[in-house]
Amino acid sequence: MMLLLDKLARSWPQGPGQQLFIGIGGGSGSGKSTIARQLRDCLQPLSVCLINQDRFFKPPAEMPTYFSAYHGEPRPDFNRPDSLYTDAMFAHCRALSGYDVVILEGILALYYPELRELMHLRCYVSLDFQEMLIRRTARNLAAGYGGPYEEIAHYNLECITPQHNRYNAPTARYADLVIPNDAALAAEREANLAALCRLIHKVKENDG
Repeated sequence: MMLLLDKLARSWPQGPGQQLFIGIGGGSGSGKSTIARQLRDCLQPLSVCLINQDRFFKPPAEMPTYFSAYHGEPRPDFNRPDSLYTDAMFAHCRALSGYDVVILEGILALYYPELRELMHLRCYVSLDFQEMLIRRTARNLAAGYGGPYEEIAHYNLECITPQHNRYNAPTARYADLVIPNDAALAAEREANLAALCRLIHKVKENDG
């Protein structure tokens, strides 16, 4: 782990005013948002801009659709590359300045070449797919989002599963660092994050 990070750090931008851009991908419910917030917090007092890719989703009326057998009609699909305002997202990320670190997290954070070319470190949050669906369902039920259990379960089956396999899971191959987030691997996850934070702090201290 440390050898990998040390190797990557040699290619990171260094010097006053240089930003480190980190991308964090992973499936819906994998824990990537939580990990991104943990990383932001452990990097204090560095100035960190955390961007949730969800802010660039199109409104439902403009979304691509999938056919839901459960509803018997087309429904908005939030899991495709054309579900987002990509041009606005690319322009926003390119225009960012004045931060020590920029973190972009989302299900398709590693999908687009236009974003990958901005990133100095690409991470993918790995989680057993069934555990991910369980976490996603529990999260949505707790938040009152996505309807009752039966509706969420059908959405998982009809949309989340095929689109995850088609668009999300393959992006793991672009990751410099895969972060395991299974419950049984909590210690390994925390160790990976701690090592990453230490190295970023070290690089930024050398900038001064």
